[in-house]
Amino acid sequence: MNTYLIFLNIYHLLGLGLAFNIFTVTTERNNDLVAKQPQMNNSVDTFNNFSDVMNEFESLKNWSNLCNISQTGHIDFNIVCIIKGNSSIKLSEFRNFTYRVSSYIRFDLSVTCEDGIIHFPWPFRADKLHRIYIKDCRIKDYNTDYKNPLTDRIPDTIKYLQMDNVTTILRIEEVYDSLSKANSPITRAAECGPENAFAIIRRGKKVKFEDFQNYQLYDFNTAIGQYNHYFSIQKRTCLYNNLEVFELSGMKDITRTTISKIVHTDVAENLKILNFSGNGWFDTVYNLQGWRLRFPMMEYIDFSNNNIKVIPMIRDYGMTVKETKSVKIIDMRRNKITSLTKGMIDSFSTHKFVKVDITENPFLCDCAIIEVMEYLSSKTMPKAYDYLGSLECANPSNVRGRKLISLSPTELNCIKETVINFPIVVLSIITITLFIITLLTLIYFRNMIKINLFSKLNKNVAT
Repeated sequence: MNTYLIFLNIYHLLGLGLAFNIFTVTTERNNDLVAKQPQMNNSVDTFNNFSDVMNEFESLKNWSNLCNISQTGHIDFNIVCIIKGNSSIKLSEFRNFTYRVSSYIRFDLSVTCEDGIIHFPWPFRADKLHRIYIKDCRIKDYNTDYKNPLTDRIPDTIKYLQMDNVTTILRIEEVYDSLSKANSPITRAAECGPENAFAIIRRGKKVKFEDFQNYQLYDFNTAIGQYNHYFSIQKRTCLYNNLEVFELSGMKDITRTTISKIVHTDVAENLKILNFSGNGWFDTVYNLQGWRLRFPMMEYIDFSNNNIKVIPMIRDYGMTVKETKSVKIIDMRRNKITSLTKGMIDSFSTHKFVKVDITENPFLCDCAIIEVMEYLSSKTMPKAYDYLGSLECANPSNVRGRKLISLSPTELNCIKETVINFPIVVLSIITITLFIITLLTLIYFRNMIKINLFSKLNKNVAT
């Protein structure tokens, strides 16, 4: 395998989303978790009043210098951190702090970086951590808990997780060591992330290697094969019973496998918003035929701002939905769809509670679009598709910005001309030719018969 292919395979593994992020185990991290394990298991309530919580937080050197803590409710604390320059914070220190506070307390954590670095291992488990928001950060140690079974024993308390424009800094050795092998499975926590969450949002996540030049030191051909094998035999299903929002957007290196679990394997029956916008995809990645069966509560699927050219057949399976409920939307805006076809209109006309939004696409207005608009005027469409008449042309330039429905055949040089059907013309010519030949033949033989009869009669008279 050459350098480029190995690079792609590694990035495919790293782009597998929440369920497939790559981690490795270090002795230091294991020891850290082992030291905290008795507190995790026993839920020690060392600090049970708010002043104690504030005082204890002040003892965290880096955290107290870079973060502000405030009480926002009877049991809620909000921690806001701004990490600048060479500053950094470690999740392990925060984890140590949360283990010692009362079990009924909840923490919301917001971290924004200004060229700073944070040491946060996925899946950001820390007891009593309710919300976590990370923005513009470079994250190290992101992979260190991937195979560590002790991570599964940390309470999964995160209800809202959001990452905006983060970059994970990795080393090739970490990636190699983290791949699934015999007797070395990945943890459920690493594969599934926060299973109790209501929202999991990742926007613009990137991966950067510190030492990609060292790839040749490792046998990635074998390692990737083993990874695929041992991951598939685990067949783990993540249970997102509360999940309502799942977003992976603005991530150009995302592959089909990135969403395979959430779409095909995992259980998320309450999912309402599925966002895959801005990932550079050329198709809708997964089969939309059964989306209403997999996600009965779904309200909005976002495929906008991609490079999709063709809309697949989308069915709603006649799901029983009350007339008063809002129409569900599949957002296909700002893609590369250039044509509106009769097939699309026929498909849309069957949707009673589904709206496929194809506005803001670069439609080519030619003679075919005139026929399609004429066809649309003869169809009975659901009200949600009234917008089709307002679609605008992108090309050619002389009609750019014009509504499709306002165009005339003359403007597009689509004056109907006499159409010559060559097969029919040829058949007609052959038929006429045969008729003429037959007629001439009959006339010829008729004249010959007359001549013969006349000759015989004259001969008889003469004798």
